[in-house]
Amino acid sequence: GGSLMTAVLVGDANVDLILRLPDRAADTKQGAIPPPELHGGGTVANTAVALARLGVPVALISAAGDDGYGRWVRDDLVREGVDTTGLRLVPEDFTPTVIAAIHPDGERSIYVWPPTGSAHISLRVDDLDPARIAGADWLHTSGMVLRGSPVREAALHAMLIAHEAGVPVSLDLNLRLEVWGWADEFRATIKRAIRLADVVFGHAAEEIVPLAGVENIEMAAQAISHDRRIVVARHGGRGALVAGSGYSEWVPAFEIPAIVDTLGAGDAFNGGFIAARLAGRDPVECARWGNAVAALKIGQAGARGLPSREAVARLLAGT
Repeated sequence: GGSLMTAVLVGDANVDLILRLPDRAADTKQGAIPPPELHGGGTVANTAVALARLGVPVALISAAGDDGYGRWVRDDLVREGVDTTGLRLVPEDFTPTVIAAIHPDGERSIYVWPPTGSAHISLRVDDLDPARIAGADWLHTSGMVLRGSPVREAALHAMLIAHEAGVPVSLDLNLRLEVWGWADEFRATIKRAIRLADVVFGHAAEEIVPLAGVENIEMAAQAISHDRRIVVARHGGRGALVAGSGYSEWVPAFEIPAIVDTLGAGDAFNGGFIAARLAGRDPVECARWGNAVAALKIGQAGARGLPSREAVARLLAGT
């Protein structure tokens, strides 16, 4: 509604706790250890913040714990300008905490607390506002909420409402196959979600290829596109492959001076792509926006080191 195009996002909001591990080999005497850093996180919440910073009015539908972290998550999103009227705080569950231990070589180990049954899973179909979804200009969700019930049913129902109302729907696969594996039930859920999606985002090698069961990235993306939807296969330093009806094109990544941390780079990319799509750009140009937002993000610490629209415009213009 209104003059500005609005986006509704259904998914996960959590905290990211970042621990920078000391280099024991280089520093044998116990030096000062930096304190843990608390950042906002969650694949869909990160994309919501990316959109808000790009000037897109955005609402997040999610569940978090009615605990210190959950209230912190809500306040942080409000500060970012994200509409949180659809964020329900649940007293009986913990807000998920993603603990990222950053090793001296920059690689990271990720732990999730609690390991199962955290608050984001408790979002229900009843928590959705159908009129709001049908009246939006975009709906985005993630495979992160297609694993547990009742959130899985809520996310699929939101996609169905949008799909039937003619609202474009995007899905970030977020399969995490190395953690979860490819259970039949999950595979069926993902296929159902893809049928309701106009845009599918995924990591080229880790998601698009295993999902299609085809080794060649271009052929895998075309198979998932099925001449019906845009498929975006993100490939880190190579950029992204965009495939649709009768085309597939590699869109190169931007050179950046230094990578600080790649946490949330895919979520940042999604925000750039969706913002460009809402501005009426073609899919290849949207992928350039996605690459630009991701490039600017990885030069910053934490999943929320996200750029403004002005910074993105400068990078796209090459100035």
